Order: sequence, then C-alpha cells, then structure tokens
Amino acid sequence: MSEYWGAMLALLAVASVFALWPVLRPVPDNLQAEEDHESDNISLFEQRQAELQAELDAGNLSAADYAAQDAELQRALYMDLQNPSQQPKLNSAGGYLLLAAALMVPVAAWFTYAELGASDGMQQRDNMFATRAIMQNAETLEQMVVDLESHLQANEDNPEGWFILANTYMQANNPEAGLQAFVKAKTFAPEGSPQQAAILGQYAQALFFVDGAFNERVNAAIGEAMQANPDDVSALSLLGIQAFEAQNFAAAIQFWERALSNAGDGDGARSLQAGIANAKRQLAGGNEALAQGASIKVAIRLATGLLAPDAPNAVLFVYAREAGQRMPLLAARLNPSDLPMTVSLDNSLALQQGTDLANYKQLDVFAHIAKQGTPGQQAGDMVGQVLAVSVASQEVVDLAIDQIIAAK
Repeated sequence: MSEYWGAMLALLAVASVFALWPVLRPVPDNLQAEEDHESDNISLFEQRQAELQAELDAGNLSAADYAAQDAELQRALYMDLQNPSQQPKLNSAGGYLLLAAALMVPVAAWFTYAELGASDGMQQRDNMFATRAIMQNAETLEQMVVDLESHLQANEDNPEGWFILANTYMQANNPEAGLQAFVKAKTFAPEGSPQQAAILGQYAQALFFVDGAFNERVNAAIGEAMQANPDDVSALSLLGIQAFEAQNFAAAIQFWERALSNAGDGDGARSLQAGIANAKRQLAGGNEALAQGASIKVAIRLATGLLAPDAPNAVLFVYAREAGQRMPLLAARLNPSDLPMTVSLDNSLALQQGTDLANYKQLDVFAHIAKQGTPGQQAGDMVGQVLAVSVASQEVVDLAIDQIIAAK
C-alpha cells in the first residue's frame, strides 16, 4: 500500500500549493506602489507644514494666512487619503482563511477516505500479493510453511494467509495448529464477506475431523457457517453426513444435492455424487453389506516389550489413506486398553461422504496411540504402520505398534 499513500500525499501536496499560493506569492508591484504613494503624500504634507511654520516665524506670513494655508494642506491630505486609486488591497483575513483551508485539505481527505474509502480492500490486495509471492518463491512445502508463519507473525491481518496455513496444517496431520489458524482466518476476514463465509464452512469441517462426532462445538460451527451462507458446500456436506448417520437418507440427499449445485467439477463434486447415490440405495432398501462394500481387516497389537500408556485420555486411532496423501480416507477411534484387537475398515468409517473403498487398489494403514486423545502426533505417542495393503485381498493385515514418538 506504500505506493498508494505516496501517490496520495503527492496529490495532496499539489492541492495545498494551489491553496497557499495566494498567501505565499510576492506582493504585486501595483499594490506596493500604492502603499508608497500614501507615504509620499504624508511626507510632502509634513514638509510643507514645516515651511509654513518657518514663514510664520520669520514674519513673512500672518497668523490668519498661516491658519488658512495649514487648513488647506490638511484638507488636501485628508481628501487624498480618503480617495486612493481604485486598486485591489491585500486582505489578511482572506490569507489566513486560505492557509486554514490548505491545512484542512489533507486532514479532510484522510477522514473521508477512512470513512468512505476502500482501505480494507487495499489491505486485502496487499495481503493476497504477499501470500502468493511466498507460495511461488518457496521451493518446498516446509519452506512455504516457515515463510508463511514468519510473515503472519508480523502481518496478522491476512485471512487468506491464515486460511492457506490452516489447510496445510490439516493436510500435514497437525489438526490443533490447523484449528488455531482457522480461528485467525475467520477473525481477520471482513465481517459478512464471502471470504468469511467460506472460512466458517472450512472451520466447521476441520472441527468435525478433529472431534470425529457432531458434538456441541461442531454443530455450533455448522450453524454459524450456514447463517453466513446457506449454500456453503462444506456446511451442507456436514449436514448431509449427520443426516446419513441418523439414517435420514432423504434429508442427506437434499443437503448433498444443494451442496452439489455449488461444488464445481472437482473431487468434491464426485464425492457428493457418490454419497447421493449411496443414500438413494439406502432409501430404496439396500442392505448393510451393500452399504459397507469392500473392507480391510487389521489385527492390531503392541510390539514385544511395549505397553499401552497409562493415560486416562489415551485414544487408539486406526486409519487408512492413499500413499503420499495426508488426509485419511477411513478412520476409527478405539480404546487402546482393548489391545490386541481386530478392526474392519470399511465404507462406514469414511471421513468424507461417498468414499467407496472398492475404488482403491492399495492403501497405507496406520495405528496411533495418542496419549492426549488428539489425532496430531506428540512426543510419547506410539505408532505403527503397514504400507501398500491390497484392498482386494481377504487376508488379515498384521499391524504392530512398534515405535514411540521422540521429543523434538
């Protein structure tokens, strides 16, 4: 925005010069000459009066003649001073008025712009350029995150930057940091703007991913997003999932069809279409086996010598995702005290509506005992994984939890 303010100050300086010029310019010669003429008349009067006094003192002029000629001199001087030449006079009051106007020009311009101008829009424009420059110049995702974090520490009022950082955290399986960034994004987004409405929907979706259930704060976030934009794709998708889980398939279809009309042509739209088709099958009386489809059976155990953590909030997360992807497709939340156990990962555990396990050939399967009960990995948590598991295979996958996350 510095270029804008520089241009504005330059224009204000030019305007002030026009206002101040009548005060600062040199006095015109004709006005100065008029003032000199009056001074000459007074000097001539005093000189002539002195001559008359000398004549009177020398006895060359009677008192009566002296009085008559002195009266004539005074009358002539009075008439001359009362009838100056018709020249414009300098007006000091007008000069002060112009000076005040020149000082008020920049002040009035500033307050007018602050009240009616688009300062927020200019700030958003600068934020957008700064954020995109960071994304373009970063050679790796890690560098982009570091640069964006540093930029946002110094420039908090950047909802677009916080939104990108929040989604990056979520993809990196750091949901708590993602939620904090979403809160920043929705805080700094202009009130009532389409940008704020989109952020609210994404925030509700992130909350659902972290909590794994439609609890009080998730439902409140969905309501806030729907109030900001009744056609928000993320909020409508969540309402569809909620209705589907309650076996209200007709309502799920309605929510997802409304979301589909604004979802574009990407993966999100295809997921919505698959969810709608699945809900219609359920509504038509499809059996449970059809709904669940393919599955991966996983036998989970602790490696020899390891014990489940003695923590009251500990949770066992079991999830499957595509190779190279951050976001899980299927996830289950279990009690680690029940280990060893066998889990069946199927479509009923999908995190996104419309996910069909049969559409994937191989998935990576993970187990994570979180001592604090949150999905993000922390020091002291225990993990295990099996990569490239065949979805079509009917064999039970042996997954040993054999690693402890070290402190950084």
